[in-house]
Amino acid sequence: MNSPEYGDIARPDLPRPNCRVKLVCGPVAAGKSTYVRRFAGKGDIVIDLDTIAKERGFTRDRPQGEVGNLLRERNKRLAALASEPKERVAWVIMSAPSRALRAWWCEALGVRVQAGDLILITQDRQELRRRIMSDPDRMQVRGLHLWLVDKWLERERWNDPGPAKSGVDADGFPTDPLHPLNKQGRTS
Repeated sequence: MNSPEYGDIARPDLPRPNCRVKLVCGPVAAGKSTYVRRFAGKGDIVIDLDTIAKERGFTRDRPQGEVGNLLRERNKRLAALASEPKERVAWVIMSAPSRALRAWWCEALGVRVQAGDLILITQDRQELRRRIMSDPDRMQVRGLHLWLVDKWLERERWNDPGPAKSGVDADGFPTDPLHPLNKQGRTS
């Protein structure tokens, strides 16, 4: 969901979570939600944009004007993790195509370098397409989901974190840590 029209809400500044966070990433139809349903413990927190959309009455087809509201609600829930006890576990589901973007989210969410805290679930393009085409819940959004799979795989291949967060510092340098100028390092 990193898109210029959503600005900084796609990659928000968040307080550091107090609880353990497990970040589950992958393209559309990879099985992220299925994985979390299988392995999340009783009492674990699950933060997923699809779930938030369903809570608000949207299925897989979301009105364009609502995506920003859904991201704001996701961010509110992510920020609330700062108040959770250390013993809690939060599962955060998102696509996060590219190693660079997943690294950014790991830093933003305090994902520790423990086995299992960053889970990347993906399948080959053919399997993802098969899942989309055979899922009756995706009938109205098949074209969109096929396009999203292709876009995810392309961004993953090129390690492209997507559109940058807006903003520059006092010297005019971009504030987004994933901006190419910041990744290369500044020269004085």
